[in-house]
Amino acid sequence: MPPIIYNVVSLPAATSSDNLNALEEVKDFLTTDLGRGGSERWTYRLLPEHSLNSEIERISTPQSHRSVDSVTFQPCTTYTARSQDRYSIEEWDLPGGNWLFTAIYDGHCGHDTVTYAQRRLPSMVRMSLQALLKSASSSSLRPELVSRTLYDTIRHLDDSIRSDLFDLFPPDKLERMSDSQIKQHILNNGAAWAEISPMCTQGSTVLITLTDPSRKNLWVANLGDSQAVLGTRRSPGKWTPVVINASHNGNNPSERQRIMREHPGEPYSISEERVVGYLAPTRAVGDTWLKIPAAYSRRLFTKYCPEWMSPRQVHEFANRILTPPYVSDIPEVYHHTLNVSNPIEDYFLILCSDGLQDLYDGVDMHFNDRQMVDRWVKIVGQAIDSRETRNLALRLLRDGIGGDNVQLVSRNLTLEIEEKWMDDVTILIQRFR
Repeated sequence: MPPIIYNVVSLPAATSSDNLNALEEVKDFLTTDLGRGGSERWTYRLLPEHSLNSEIERISTPQSHRSVDSVTFQPCTTYTARSQDRYSIEEWDLPGGNWLFTAIYDGHCGHDTVTYAQRRLPSMVRMSLQALLKSASSSSLRPELVSRTLYDTIRHLDDSIRSDLFDLFPPDKLERMSDSQIKQHILNNGAAWAEISPMCTQGSTVLITLTDPSRKNLWVANLGDSQAVLGTRRSPGKWTPVVINASHNGNNPSERQRIMREHPGEPYSISEERVVGYLAPTRAVGDTWLKIPAAYSRRLFTKYCPEWMSPRQVHEFANRILTPPYVSDIPEVYHHTLNVSNPIEDYFLILCSDGLQDLYDGVDMHFNDRQMVDRWVKIVGQAIDSRETRNLALRLLRDGIGGDNVQLVSRNLTLEIEEKWMDDVTILIQRFR
């Protein structure tokens, strides 16, 4: 038997300067348990102050569109963890002048429904508003007519998803079909099913604003748990917040009570502050499977919708669908009259997805709702008073990810982790002067 020959690699011993260089390379790296406890740790890099703002800007891509500043933030860069937030900022030249439309869409369970909402809703609102203005001039337009237009348009958007599904599988037809007929029908309509099914199993909150050409009238329409806060000031007084909309999620006692009233005797209609124990938002576009009979989940989505829930989860939640709908598509619409012609009154508007408030919880800065909006308005108001030219949404984002605490900000920017560990954050701030 021939002798075994091993290849040997000789490595020189590290010199003292090599050791110093290695230590220099890792001196700025720290670890955290993300407040989860246990032995697992994740690495992040401590950045110098002069690098923090440039890194925040790189991740959040701040934009300024005339009177509106925006950022959208998700530091986890893996493809599967990319942000499900979207937003719109549009100016429309309509009869009577320029209308300003803004919106935040916060998607959940996927990207199809939120992308659909962002693509369709602005043009739908514009067309409906244009039709309304043809019948009444902007100077004599009653605010309640615009409110109704926003209300109807949002509901129409959601209904279009449900209608596409029912066109393909009418409820009475689905009831009569065998499993093999369902399978063949999906094969015969593969492209339509591939487009419809994700939007029925995903959802998106919607928060939109509309400002008329005079900038004296502001409408806010909400479906979900994003937030609109109006900062107001009568000079020389301080800025004060006005919370415009209610939050439509399971944390809101009035929403929980509404669902229980609509589904009496059903203990799981709202469970653990989630709709049927599954979904946190109580109102949204999409989430069609929670608005229609459970047969669709059992016979269609669980078998022919890739990357949805496991059969065990579908069985558990579908058994709780007795008297749909459970997720509502009824938005709440608010109108505010702004006295912008008075030189001593001033305003700005903050719109944000729910991820902004979650940021503060992630850095152990717990505020009740009032303290939270007080803080936001104070930060933005101080920036306006100091005539800061920097993007206002970026200023508020910096506070949320740690403010002056360089270690916290660095952690939120550079944490080395493959999974998404913070909620998506989108902020729009509109000035009225």
